[in-house]
Amino acid sequence: MVTVFFGANDASLPGGKKQHVPIDQYEENIRNIVKSIRIKIKPKDKSKPTAPIILITPPPIDKIAWDKYCLENFGDLSPRTNEAAKSYGDRVKLVASELDCHVVDAFSLLGGDDEGEAESYGKHLEDGLHLSASGNKSLFEGLMDVVTRELPDLAPMEDGEGKYGTSGLPLEGELWKVLCEESKDL
Repeated sequence: MVTVFFGANDASLPGGKKQHVPIDQYEENIRNIVKSIRIKIKPKDKSKPTAPIILITPPPIDKIAWDKYCLENFGDLSPRTNEAAKSYGDRVKLVASELDCHVVDAFSLLGGDDEGEAESYGKHLEDGLHLSASGNKSLFEGLMDVVTRELPDLAPMEDGEGKYGTSGLPLEGELWKVLCEESKDL
């Protein structure tokens, strides 16, 4: 499984500090990243699918908090808007649909759709742009929700004790000694 999480910097407004990527170019970049991953990560057994790819949309932006942070720390602005972040996220979803990828909508997950109320999503942003502890936790939970629903064979096995289940990945792997012995036979 591969996750791709780009866009918070790319969605900065034109005229910003070298980070702005025009939205059409951003979409093409995401498309090329997915294609590159699929070329580089091919299963040895051609009958098996390639590694699943999960695209993550840019998170919401708390413009007031980010502007304050930039002025205090850099003496200059790095202009961004919540609307631009959402637009870039819409392009991520478009590419995911076209190229059969899964999506974690960080923008919606963190509350960016809440009528533009920064207090509802600002708590998930450390400085108005970067995820805080609660933002990272929410994003992880959203990722695990997608994995559990759409990629159950890659979800952690659960049996009540978290060790063995009927599908998914075991939470406990082979002991390193066993793995070393097995690798001698390769």
